[in-house]
Amino acid sequence: MTSFVSLSFDTISSSGANGAVIHYKPEKGSCLQIDKDDIYLCDSGAQYSDGTTDVTRTVHLGVPSQYQKDCFTRVAMGHIDLAMAVFPPGTKGTCLDCLARRPLWNVGLNYQHGTGHGVGSFLNVHEGPCRISAGNRISKHEMGLKKGMILSNEPGYYESGKFGIRIESLVEVVETSIGPDDGKYLTFSTITMAPLERKLINTELMTSAQVEWVNQYHLTVREKVGALFEELGKSQELKDWLHTMTEPL
Repeated sequence: MTSFVSLSFDTISSSGANGAVIHYKPEKGSCLQIDKDDIYLCDSGAQYSDGTTDVTRTVHLGVPSQYQKDCFTRVAMGHIDLAMAVFPPGTKGTCLDCLARRPLWNVGLNYQHGTGHGVGSFLNVHEGPCRISAGNRISKHEMGLKKGMILSNEPGYYESGKFGIRIESLVEVVETSIGPDDGKYLTFSTITMAPLERKLINTELMTSAQVEWVNQYHLTVREKVGALFEELGKSQELKDWLHTMTEPL
């Protein structure tokens, strides 16, 4: 791509137990081969002349256990609940953080990092003044959310010595049709276009609204990424993969 400049941070490519290290960096002697029986987590991003990216997807190349599926699903549920949030202008991200954690909290699980950070445009990939973080980390410098801000939505779950799960997409703060004319309420529009791992999703844990969100998101991914594949002349194999990954749940 002609607008590509550099990576926005060192890629976190982690399999199995290494995925439980939140800021893991592969190094000779400590990295593992990707195994079909383990969860694989990849967190990557790039600097382009017209913007900055940061995205994480967690996949399984074999047959996941029921426990792995349930953990992933609860992370996905939190990701979705935050993505669907509606809130007044000026709301601080710390007030929304619990939405992403609640499905994990309901079964005694949690994660030890923030849920979202601001992202610059060809600037810092982690950038203030907005963020989505636990309430005990409120900062006087944190700015309330406003239309046009770009943040990450990245809940996760990590078990030391076993696996790590994180789902990260970038979202834009946009207006809804709700609220008074002089202060429309806000919500998030997900702008990262990358399928979620369907084989790790247990729909029995999810609400109908959460399932519908995934299906609508995957339809958007199929349309937008599919059009790009056509434009770039990508192989039929890649097009078939996209179609399979974006099938309704």
